[in-house]
Amino acid sequence: MIPYILSIVGGIIVFDISQNYMHAAGWKDLMDNIAASLLAIPLVFLFYDYSNYLITRRVHKHMHNNIINSVDSYLFKILTQIKNIANLPRIEVPMQDLNLNYKKLNFNIRYLHTLRKQLHELEDLLYKSDKIEVLDPQHTQILSFITQELNQILNECKYHNSPREIARYLETTLSMIDDWFYATGYTSRTKQKNKE
Repeated sequence: MIPYILSIVGGIIVFDISQNYMHAAGWKDLMDNIAASLLAIPLVFLFYDYSNYLITRRVHKHMHNNIINSVDSYLFKILTQIKNIANLPRIEVPMQDLNLNYKKLNFNIRYLHTLRKQLHELEDLLYKSDKIEVLDPQHTQILSFITQELNQILNECKYHNSPREIARYLETTLSMIDDWFYATGYTSRTKQKNKE
């Protein structure tokens, strides 16, 4: 910004000198052209920077909305698998406090396989969004916690198979998913989509 201001000030000074101190027509025209250049070049760059800023902001917002919607989709798929594993009739957002009965957990291999696949897709999306820095740090942190808890669930199912621990990880995961929907304003976004 400082070079632009210096150039504009320089253009004004050169123009003032040409108007007040130059009497030869050739020199006056030369000084006027230099003054015009000193004024025009920073204005062009300022206009370019501003328009580039507006475009970048719009693209960033569009990418942000797309990633949020993609994450929502993945999380609803994950909720479906958690609902199947926990033998819940349904899970609604926002979620109420769910106390899962560890004795009713259903460790169907198909549910676990689908959950693992959706976890990998969520991790890929999180990695891509982190590289292009689209999500807020709070959103990235919540997603990281969700993927960590899902990994804990899958590892517990694979190695220890303790229903109590799995139920605890499931409850934590549901709480984190609820945090995601709250942090991203899922309810207000849904209402806005329904109005449109």
